[in-house]
Amino acid sequence: MKKSYVVLLVVLGVLLAAYGLCSFTGGKKIAVVDVQRIVNQAQPVVELRQDMQNQMSNLKEWVDASNAEINKESSKDKKDALSKQKGEEFLQKQQAIQRDYAQKLQALDARITKIIETVAKKEGCGITLIKGSVAAGGLDITEKVLAKIAK
Repeated sequence: MKKSYVVLLVVLGVLLAAYGLCSFTGGKKIAVVDVQRIVNQAQPVVELRQDMQNQMSNLKEWVDASNAEINKESSKDKKDALSKQKGEEFLQKQQAIQRDYAQKLQALDARITKIIETVAKKEGCGITLIKGSVAAGGLDITEKVLAKIAK
């Protein structure tokens, strides 16, 4: 008898929680989106990551060329002065790359967030959750988001 009472309480609790969640969303569905998959597969994200890798590769080549130039100098004073100059240039180049990447990433994040909101609203969803945080359930809108990002 005690077991059935506990089971009844658990079932009642789950039903109340589901009712509360439905009331909170206005009876609308809950969407889930696989953000990790979007980060790995969405072409604009892949291109941004590749662009960053290319810029860092170019910076590494520049550093290698600068080190060779520094090593060609015969006098220690000239080496030190050139090393200091190249070090400052490196920091400026690195910061410019990071600033550019951050700006592009922020714009892309805003675009993807807007697409997620639009798709969820079109599907009649009141809440959108990250798929990894949901054990089960919810309307997975990841494919539709990826398709809209590709346009």
